[in-house]
Amino acid sequence: MKAREKHYCKFVGAAIRALREARSKSVRLFAYENDIPQATLSRIERGDNEAQLVTLKKIAEGFDWSLSELFRHIEEQIPNDFKIFDDEHY
Repeated sequence: MKAREKHYCKFVGAAIRALREARSKSVRLFAYENDIPQATLSRIERGDNEAQLVTLKKIAEGFDWSLSELFRHIEEQIPNDFKIFDDEHY
């Protein structure tokens, strides 16, 4: 994974972790309740793994949100000037 992609995954993971913690759920409980392997959720929250679409859908449903609501929340946590693609390296 490239550095900018890794950085993006860390933003995504931090947003998901903050949502989970705001609901006072442990990684273990949230993962269990939403049929996500605990190790997978932990790696996503740390930014070590890219989340698969199905896993993101499960996470969204765990918050009683649609997938688009989850994406919107995540995007709100990322600086507006952040880009994965660097125009200088086109």
